[in-house]
Amino acid sequence: MSDDPAGGGDRPPAAGAPVERRYVRHSLGLEFDRVAFFSDAVFAIAMTLLVVGVGIPHVVESNLTEALRGKRPEIMAFFISFIVIGNYWLGHHRFFSRLRSVSPRLMRWNLVYLAAIAFTPYPTALTGLYEDQAISVVMFAITLGVASGLEAVMFYVAYSDHLFEQDLPLDLVRWSMIAATIPVAVFFLSIPIAFVDTGVALLSWILIFPLEAILDRKLKPSDADELL
Repeated sequence: MSDDPAGGGDRPPAAGAPVERRYVRHSLGLEFDRVAFFSDAVFAIAMTLLVVGVGIPHVVESNLTEALRGKRPEIMAFFISFIVIGNYWLGHHRFFSRLRSVSPRLMRWNLVYLAAIAFTPYPTALTGLYEDQAISVVMFAITLGVASGLEAVMFYVAYSDHLFEQDLPLDLVRWSMIAATIPVAVFFLSIPIAFVDTGVALLSWILIFPLEAILDRKLKPSDADELL
């Protein structure tokens, strides 16, 4: 066996020896890539599994329209969650694109974060089936709130472990941490609302977008888009 770390592709095989396929390593960033690719796979599977919660109605043809009408909450929950998880993926992609390396500590927190993402299809399906039950919406809100909170944790870990490509100024760190906690606050504040009206609780999540826009106008540093 060759001692060449690149796979030994430059040493010819001995005469008469069987020729085996060689997989040459072209980059030293394999471990970083494994973390990124594994994360993308979890997101892709979670987003695909969302549609499993929208069951196919098994009824006679004359009742199909009514049956599909009854699936409306499940279909709505699917699209809401697809947008939410897609937004998480965009944030995760942007976050990883600014890292120069990953540390074992960040990898562990990333696994915890991906667990929340992978769990999301379950409360999504539950909310679609039992939209008027507070416990299903509460479970949904907790799952998304935890995922959002873990984004803030990973950002802080990357900052404290000096994993970003460039050193970040304190005003940028402060803005990023506040921006990451806005969804957490909205999701958890919707929990008591769910016990009064589940529909209003779900709609309250839209507040995340105007609140983030206000924060950007007030505190977003001018170099934020360049550094993050």
